[in-house]
Amino acid sequence: MTNKKDNMLTIGLPKGSLQESTLSLFAKAGFSFFGSERSLWLLSSDAELQPVLLRPQEIPSYVADGSLDCGVSGLDWITETDCEDQIRVLADLCYSKRTFRPVRWVLAVADDSPYETIDDLKNADPPVRISTELLKTTENWLAEKGIIADVSFSWGATEAKVPVFADAIVECVETGSSLRENRLRPIETIFESTTQFFANKLIYRDDAWKRAKLDGVALLLESCLKADSKVKIHVQVSGSDLPAIKALIPSDASFSVWKGENEERLIEIIIQKASVKQVVPALARNGAKKVSVQPLMMVYE
Repeated sequence: MTNKKDNMLTIGLPKGSLQESTLSLFAKAGFSFFGSERSLWLLSSDAELQPVLLRPQEIPSYVADGSLDCGVSGLDWITETDCEDQIRVLADLCYSKRTFRPVRWVLAVADDSPYETIDDLKNADPPVRISTELLKTTENWLAEKGIIADVSFSWGATEAKVPVFADAIVECVETGSSLRENRLRPIETIFESTTQFFANKLIYRDDAWKRAKLDGVALLLESCLKADSKVKIHVQVSGSDLPAIKALIPSDASFSVWKGENEERLIEIIIQKASVKQVVPALARNGAKKVSVQPLMMVYE
């Protein structure tokens, strides 16, 4: 552990399901964090960053009160801890444990539950029992929907609470596999969340050095995350086939063309990974002599 210094950022990183993907993203951006298996205060390849692993539920509060300069956590926990007014979001990082999509907090019931829609919950007598870690957000959502329920805090293993300890749960899902494995089905999404990089609002406003450092870290993280979803394609083609090849490039891609030897043209295309399986075969069918696909490290747009 270290005391906060003027020319150092203390940053809270999420311990648990987001830990591996978060450390990997920072490493791609040039910030390698390391320590022993049980280390929570980590060493850093950047002497101006002091990382600490914490539960994501705690990080927004520590950033809000200035104990940390900045942190990475979900929008769900920022909202749950009422920290929106004390922090400044610097980057919306749409990644989770396995995907690059937002996670969802869903209201789920047992497969054989009589509850089919949220309207069924309004008529429950006695009131439906709901277990969740996202307590305040769930209670606010139920109030907006006019649903009276007995909501209790879950310390984890929430999927196990139905049907003995609760009639329904509000749980965070990425792919939904855990719900299916526990014979649960979602009936409503109550909140969508993405991973956020954020700073204490007053520190960001008043400390010029930290503001510049924070903006730099945010830019690098966003650039690396964009690169994860894209690739670079190099295409070698004759000048006569160039119009046909250019017509195959998706509208959301960027590209440059250079003149090679003789009448050859060299094309560099930045394209979404998801489009590669359609675009590369089409390029080959329409005169491309050579096609190579390379990963990207960063994309700043």
